[in-house]
Amino acid sequence: MVVENPESMLYPTNVGAPSFIIPDVISHKDTRSKSASDYFKSKLQQIKEEYLGLVDLANDTELIYNAKYNFIPIVGNIYHLYIGSDSKNFLSMIEPSEWSMKHIASYRFTIDNTWLKIDNLK
Repeated sequence: MVVENPESMLYPTNVGAPSFIIPDVISHKDTRSKSASDYFKSKLQQIKEEYLGLVDLANDTELIYNAKYNFIPIVGNIYHLYIGSDSKNFLSMIEPSEWSMKHIASYRFTIDNTWLKIDNLK
């Protein structure tokens, strides 16, 4: 049982050949499986955060569109939401530091007609 050209074979062909090491497929699969699982968990977390951000944006946009205002907002400008004397929210161009009305939050009007909440005014 001799093979012609034993050096061209990918596996040992006789008793005197160097040992043949079988790769540890199970360990390889476990490692790769964990890596794939970590990737999916990371992506899922990223999607959850993006979803929550989108929900916040939708709620803020709805809040502004339900408020009173008597002007046409300009894209890119910052506006301020206040509680009015009749407990109805209203939007204003006047900054909170310029008067004593109860300020709720400040928002930037975006190109896609949504209202992005501004956390820190400078």
